Amino acid sequence: MTPTQANPAPHRLADRIEAMGLSLLNLNAEGSATFVCGGSWFEKTLVESNIFRRAVKSQFNVLCDGESSLITLFPCVYLAKLKTEPVSAEGQTCEAVLMLGPELLKGEMLHRLLDEAKLDHQATISRIESDRLVNEAEANRIALTLGWMHSDSEVLSLRRRELHHLSEELADNYEELSLLYKLSCSMSLDQPPTHFFNEACAELQEVSGLGWIALQITEEQPRLQQLRGAIYTAGAIDSARPIRQLGRELMRDYGGTTDTTIIDDTAKMPGVASRVGSNLLIVPLVRDGQTLGVLFGGDRTDHEHIDSVDAKLCASLCNTLAIFLENLMFLEDAQSMFLGTLHALTSAIDAKDSYTFGHSERVALLSEMLARAAGIDEATVERIYLAGLVHDVGKIGVPERVLCKAGRLTDDEFELIKMHPGIGANMLRDIRQMEDLIPGVFYHHERWDGSGYPEKRAGHDIPLFGRVIGLADAFDAMSSDRTYRSALRIEEVLAEIERCMGSHFDPDLAEVFLNLDFEPYFNMIQNHHAARSFGSDSVKGSTSS
Repeated sequence: MTPTQANPAPHRLADRIEAMGLSLLNLNAEGSATFVCGGSWFEKTLVESNIFRRAVKSQFNVLCDGESSLITLFPCVYLAKLKTEPVSAEGQTCEAVLMLGPELLKGEMLHRLLDEAKLDHQATISRIESDRLVNEAEANRIALTLGWMHSDSEVLSLRRRELHHLSEELADNYEELSLLYKLSCSMSLDQPPTHFFNEACAELQEVSGLGWIALQITEEQPRLQQLRGAIYTAGAIDSARPIRQLGRELMRDYGGTTDTTIIDDTAKMPGVASRVGSNLLIVPLVRDGQTLGVLFGGDRTDHEHIDSVDAKLCASLCNTLAIFLENLMFLEDAQSMFLGTLHALTSAIDAKDSYTFGHSERVALLSEMLARAAGIDEATVERIYLAGLVHDVGKIGVPERVLCKAGRLTDDEFELIKMHPGIGANMLRDIRQMEDLIPGVFYHHERWDGSGYPEKRAGHDIPLFGRVIGLADAFDAMSSDRTYRSALRIEEVLAEIERCMGSHFDPDLAEVFLNLDFEPYFNMIQNHHAARSFGSDSVKGSTSS
């Protein structure tokens, strides 16, 4: 019977035992032994004998459970116990160092052993290495030393395991921190949110080892605007998987909790989950009691179960995603308030003259349309729109008798009108968030040939905002009724703009402008006419009552 070697002594200790000229055995309750290291021809002969096996079997319990580190198996044959392995299916085993005393060569036991092995006595004795033999006192000292070495080795092994476990935890934490740092660096509100969410899903899917990941945004939060109900995915998701339907089901079933959930078998879940993956990790995105979405994924690429490490990593990311969504809502609130304030201000200015009702909004719309059609980047397009809204804010400093005068203006009155770009620029100069709008406010009456005001700039010396808004402003002025004339037909307005390309207007921008679709503009004019009529009727009704 060959025993199973269960967890032999650490290699370094075994190497040292062998270097000392000793042999390490693995013993079982049946008395069988195998050499872990060492083993002279005579020791092997001894260990394979029935005499040795019977002695080990009879003293195995003492060897395993006894407090003494040295056992005398029979005269001059010693076993120094190192450790006992737990009972397994193969039975209990024990490791011990074999030592032989010099008196063994003179005793009856050797004769019995050699007779059993059919070996010649004199020839055998002459071949035994006497320097490997130790007396009982030396055997005791060696046993004590080996016991200490084994204890130190066990402590060292424990420390190695602890270090390995710590290293794994550090690696997991590093991946988590690295992912969070990378995403925090890209968590900028001036980039499209879709870019951030797609990147977050892709990075998490790669780091976590999940086969696929999806992020479902709630449909119940109006402040998220175009993000409401959106879903972002990464990994192995084909079109046949009802991922959107699963996202809605998870929002419904798990949206009210803050707990991370691991589903080992989706076949036990209601709905379409089993058609998407075999297992599932579900992490709600919660911020200040509001559920903003749910992150879910599954099917690890290594086919292992989803564990607490995956859950912790995804939960950390979800906290970051929830903060980003919350910041988006705060930004939307701030922008709505900002735009609302601008609209109220421009409406108040436009209302000073019934003929310019809605003018600033229409100029802003036309400026936005022209800038976008000219291929200007979207962030600048948005700023041009805002500049268009406030381009006439300086008229608040122009007397109403001049603004509302019927008929043409005198030279002095026109000089007062020409002051409004400078007044507007000065009004905005101390508002940090609107500094970049000032060129549109100050230069929208400059002309390409240098005949405009207030600085008579020409060509590309006129800032882009001024060139775009100036063209939109002129178009709306010609398309609207004035006290001194009726609105021109669209054909007449476009013909005038074409005639003035290169004199009044930037020729490149004017060419783009002539090819715009003006339907949104005329729809806005109709809305303004309806609003003005409603306002007039309301005033008449309140006066008569």
